[in-house]
Amino acid sequence: MCYSFDNKKVNLDKVAEELNAENYESGYSKSELVSAFSRPAMPIVLEHEGLKITHGTWGLYAEIPKDKPAKGLNLTAEKTHTFYKSFQHNRCVIPITGFYDFMHVSNPGRKTPIKVKHEVFWKGADHLYLAGFYDVWENKEIGVGIVTTVANELMSIVHNSKLRMPICLDARMASRFLNDEPIEEFTFPNYDPQLMASNLEPEKMPNTLF
Repeated sequence: MCYSFDNKKVNLDKVAEELNAENYESGYSKSELVSAFSRPAMPIVLEHEGLKITHGTWGLYAEIPKDKPAKGLNLTAEKTHTFYKSFQHNRCVIPITGFYDFMHVSNPGRKTPIKVKHEVFWKGADHLYLAGFYDVWENKEIGVGIVTTVANELMSIVHNSKLRMPICLDARMASRFLNDEPIEEFTFPNYDPQLMASNLEPEKMPNTLF
């Protein structure tokens, strides 16, 4: 994913009901465009003496090097048992309306492709959950990295530059993820989320004969 999503219309009361979680805070970052690089305090769900909705800062690490601004934002599922071993049982999910990615389209006569923005969402639902690992920093804030997997058929078209996608979950699978089931149960092709995509910039698509 391109480090941004929409969570403006997420109903946290509905999230609390779906996941049997307690929501006791306010002041979350909710917007049509939540950017990872602004390090938002987004709503997340995690286990702490029962499931709780609380604040999580996008970025697993408290300190992010200036030369690696994306470090800890997205986490590769295939590295769970090695690079992210110390966090793999710190599970959380992030409720969102949809996330954004860019399709790369060839640009005749130019080396640089055209980037066409798409929004990806759950078929027939008003929200979905992204899988995350978290850490509790010294100042008691919670840092979150979103876990990614190999792209499914849809995301291979939408995110054709990297062929990756975040692990996307409905409420049933979110509950299983929070219950610390093996990460492999949620990665593609073992699990294929019911996603759809909307082209937000159709005017950028090149004209073709067919």
